[in-house]
Amino acid sequence: MAGKSKNRKVNRLVRLRALAVLARMRSRGDSLSQAARLEHTTSRTVRKFVGKQLKRGTSRRYSATTGDTLRRDLSVLSFDGYEPVVVRSSKQAHLAAEHLVAVGRFLRTGDTEWLKPFIGKRVGGIELLTDPDRLHILADAGLVKLDALYREQRGGTETSV
Repeated sequence: MAGKSKNRKVNRLVRLRALAVLARMRSRGDSLSQAARLEHTTSRTVRKFVGKQLKRGTSRRYSATTGDTLRRDLSVLSFDGYEPVVVRSSKQAHLAAEHLVAVGRFLRTGDTEWLKPFIGKRVGGIELLTDPDRLHILADAGLVKLDALYREQRGGTETSV
């Protein structure tokens, strides 16, 4: 049993790296090999996990599609703290990530301008937290983790990675 659990965890981490390569190719325009190297994986592994999201041009180089519908298990920061959601859109995952970046900037600077683009926005049906007072309450209680976007599933329980 322990071997299967370990294999799932390894596959999950490898998949997360492949998704990170895809995101890096989209956001920074890195080549597949360059992005894979920076994310500590191989081009072959990335093609195995997210191959349909890569297009090979006439120059034989790979480029990332503009978006995808791959499943992502995320934790979204809402009024009650982090809530687990499943999204099937790279755009939704990007919005959730940008929200966490904005929350971090707000908590460091106190500037509410960082939160304004997210007012009324939802990810996976959950409204993103933009209330400065509530953010301070959660942060003071140690409940805001800015690296808690992706969730890990363990035998019926879920933890943030």
